[in-house]
Amino acid sequence: MFGYLRKNRSIFPFICEMLLSVAVFPCTFHYMKTWYADPDNPEASAWLCAMIVLLGLVRIFRGFRMRSQSRSAFIANLVYGAVFMACGALAAFRGYDATTQVVIVLAYLGCLLADRVLAIVRKRTPWHIFLNAVSILIIVSLVPIVKESFMMLILGVIVTISTLLSIMVALFSRIRLDLLKEIIQKTYAVEIIAGLGLMMVAFSYVLTFTDEAFKTFWDALWYCFAIVTTIGFGDLAATSALGRLLSVILGIYGIIVVALITSIIVNFYGELKKENHPESRTE
Repeated sequence: MFGYLRKNRSIFPFICEMLLSVAVFPCTFHYMKTWYADPDNPEASAWLCAMIVLLGLVRIFRGFRMRSQSRSAFIANLVYGAVFMACGALAAFRGYDATTQVVIVLAYLGCLLADRVLAIVRKRTPWHIFLNAVSILIIVSLVPIVKESFMMLILGVIVTISTLLSIMVALFSRIRLDLLKEIIQKTYAVEIIAGLGLMMVAFSYVLTFTDEAFKTFWDALWYCFAIVTTIGFGDLAATSALGRLLSVILGIYGIIVVALITSIIVNFYGELKKENHPESRTE
């Protein structure tokens, strides 16, 4: 395992980080459910310990994943991982008391705060600084209520949201946004997809007032989404002649958009392959 971790281009740390991040969710939900039912339940301590230990392992593997990109991020994530592992050990040996709760919450918020500060140092673009500054303000605003009883429930929510965002960032971190933007501009995808969104909203309003099968606007919008994506859940169906006509129009438009998105993905990876392998370019 450590042999794979030492390789700068190994996909092993990325796979382990994703698997562990997904494993965080059931532990977090079980912890919040157990704690909400009975804050003094000893099972809450076990789930909390498992959640924190998993977060520590996630940070360690993330550090190895970023080792070739930034030495500071590598060291920082190893430190975060060690802190989380220590908090997990504290919850396991000391038990689930007020001191343990405060230490874990402060340690977690401290790591999040340090992570955002380090992100600003690494990338100093105005938009990046603004987003991280807002994140820092939110984290700092949570510190005064650490001792409140509901803070541990808030911790579970924060862990869930931050883990989900981390997964999304890791999955899309290697996408060439400049190349994808160029392809989207050439295919007029923004205009076509925006037109689809406006059509869905307009048709939803029409269906709400003209078709008895749709009691609310949201029911109609849900139906339009099912038509566009060609999923067809079957829970709702148009019954009027106008509703069926609009469904046909929206379905045809949806097929065009699905084909467009497929074309964008194929072109993106085609252009990416040409950039990585110049010899594959044709005259």
